[in-house]
Order: sequence, then C-alpha cells, then structure tokens
Amino acid sequence: MMKPRLLLTGASGFVGSHILRHLDARFDIHAVSSRVSKDTLITWHTADLTDATTCTQLIRDLRPSHLIHCAWETQHGVFWEANSNDQWLEAGKALFSAFHQYGGLRAIGCGTCAEYGASDEPLKETDTDQPPTTQYGQAKLELSRFLDSLPVSSAWVRVFYPYGTGENPARFVPSVCRSLLENEPALCSSGTQLRNFIHIQDLGAAVAHLVESHIEGPINIGHPSSATIGEVAEMLGALRGRPDLIRLGALPDRVGEAPILIPDLSRQLNELQFVPAISLTEGLRKTYNHWRNQTAIASSSTNI
Repeated sequence: MMKPRLLLTGASGFVGSHILRHLDARFDIHAVSSRVSKDTLITWHTADLTDATTCTQLIRDLRPSHLIHCAWETQHGVFWEANSNDQWLEAGKALFSAFHQYGGLRAIGCGTCAEYGASDEPLKETDTDQPPTTQYGQAKLELSRFLDSLPVSSAWVRVFYPYGTGENPARFVPSVCRSLLENEPALCSSGTQLRNFIHIQDLGAAVAHLVESHIEGPINIGHPSSATIGEVAEMLGALRGRPDLIRLGALPDRVGEAPILIPDLSRQLNELQFVPAISLTEGLRKTYNHWRNQTAIASSSTNI
C-alpha cells in the first residue's frame, strides 16, 4: 500500500525543520526549501514559493494528500512590513487552491500571534476583530481566512514566541545569549512586555500532531505559562552567572508593540490534547547551552 504523500514548505527553516523531525514515518514526505538537505529518507525540492504559478505547478506535479505550509518572509527586522508579504499571500492562496483542486485531503497553515490586536486577556482564536498592526499579521490573517473558506479539511496554527536551536542569531533569546557569552551587556527593551514562549521542539511536535487530528480552523499553539521579556532576559543572565550584564530599558520598545500578547490554549489543551514537554527554565537552559557550544566552536576555529 502506498503511503499518503505529505508536502512541507519551508522545511529547512526554523519552524519547518523542527516539524520535519516529528513527522510520522507513515507519510511519503516531500520537502520544499531554498536549500536542499542530503537526507535520503525525504524527497527534497527547490521552488520559488513567492510565485503563484510555481506553487500551482508544484501541487499539480506532486499531488500531495497532506500539506503543511510554513514558508514565508522571515528576514529579522524586515518581515513585519516587507512588501513581499503581499507576494507570499497571493502565492499561498494559489498553493491552497491547487491543493484543493488536485484532491488534497488535509492542509495545515502556519500563522502567527501577530494576527491578533492587543488585549489584556488571553487571546482566543475568535479574537480577530481588531485589525493586525503589521503587514505581516494582515497577510497571514487573510490567508488563514482564505484557507478556511475552501472545502478541504484544514487547520491554521497561530504561533506565539518559539525559541531554541536554529533560531536567527539576531532574535531576542539568541542575541541575549550571545552577548552574555561574550561578556558584553545584553541590551534589551523595557522588558515589561508579557509574552508566551514555546520551545521549538514542542512547537514542531504540536504541528506534526495536528496533521493527523481532525481539528478545523485556527488554533493557538503555545506554552501554558507566560513570562515578560525582562524575566526571560534575567533567567538567561542567571544561567551565565552575569545578571549584571542584562540592561533592561537600554533599547526602545518597538512602535505599536502590544504590552500583553498571550494565548488562550483551550483548543490546544482540550481538543488537540497537546501539553508542551519542555518548561521555560529547561528550554532556556538548552538554548543557552547550544549558543555556548557554538561560541566554543567559533573560538576554536579562530585559534587554529
């Protein structure tokens, strides 16, 4: 019996690569990325997923029964208002349309907490009355609604704040780790923003679990506990033994940034029945150790 074919876009990216590690062996896995892995257990493809025609051709040629769409603009500091968000939106519509047209059975889209406006309460999946404040959030929300309108089984993951191995070095957690390891001040914003951090291994496992579920529509994926930016920075400072290097308030807060952005996880916990295995303390320790090892490797190479 032939295995059902699953297509994963953005498979070498931060989120996609960790989803890939958790996918069930019962699938014939095809992965799309800007760079191809040497993993012989997976069929790799390269494609320009910002091009609607290319997306349609990809689905037509592969005819996947399952689809996880993670690929998007991710350049740090740029993606919020990048013009490419419009390209990703239109190409994503073409991808999902073709998936339905060519007999696809179940699609998962990777969205973002930026689809929500600010709220003092944990955000439910239906709390999208306030328009997103960024092009990125607006495009993701529009694509989620488009996918939901198609007559195909689908779910849309609203990701909160993933961190861990493979994250862009310029993002918050890696940048603090790297500064601490270089014995330099870790410059942070006010640190008062309340956020929900989930380790990337847990996020990958949750999305892989979602593929084989019957859950429909948007679903928040996060950790049952939240923390402020400042608390996370101070935890990292304590791991290094240099809390004095954490400089809260040294950088301005991002304009328009919500003071509170945390999820209601009722669907994740009750319907998907997924509980993250990695606590914030453990996850930050794993991440700090990763960057410590990377720093040691870089130092060794420099000294050769």
